[in-house]
Amino acid sequence: MKIENVKEIIGDLPYMSLANAKKVEKIFHKYKCRSVLELGFYHGVSTNYMAAILEELGGDRKVTTIDLVSAKQHSPNIEELASKTGLSERIEIFYEERSYLWRLMKLIEEGRKFDFCYLDAGHMWDDTALAFFLVDKLLNDGGLILFDDLNWTAAKGGYYQNWPEIERNTPAVERVWSLLVMPHQNYKEVWIKNNWALARKKKKVPFLPLRY
Repeated sequence: MKIENVKEIIGDLPYMSLANAKKVEKIFHKYKCRSVLELGFYHGVSTNYMAAILEELGGDRKVTTIDLVSAKQHSPNIEELASKTGLSERIEIFYEERSYLWRLMKLIEEGRKFDFCYLDAGHMWDDTALAFFLVDKLLNDGGLILFDDLNWTAAKGGYYQNWPEIERNTPAVERVWSLLVMPHQNYKEVWIKNNWALARKKKKVPFLPLRY
């Protein structure tokens, strides 16, 4: 299924646009992504776009995606949407009671590895910073991590209304990008476009014993 077909089915549901799905499509093709990790899916729009791209590429490619149990209450929810697109077999869904961070620990324990991570959850300093550290353990050499909502803040309150004002007004994802990702010796910037930032994990050079 092409991403344009997915667009016809999902209509204007948030939160990934067709234009951004096309950017992801270019990434998957260029870097030959097979295993994809997504943090935060809401309705599952981005999940279905990525699953469609992987299906077009063929093979056993799949999206592993994580969100809170509360996401089941969305209408439509991710499972209903995947049923409509026919992409259910390309999607592995994990629902968590409190945080996607716990599932990341389990994936590390299982020895899972991914070529690409789409990080679109949490958005605050503590969970985004820890997510980057954990995702690093899960990314293959040469893998990519895409940060969404680079400049987003919790200024409007909502779930974060009782947090300190300085935290609500700070673009925490951008702080993680600037202070943790870019200075990291194993990562390099691929590009920053609008509210997205893409980094690639450098490929390690195999250690060769010194012969005398």
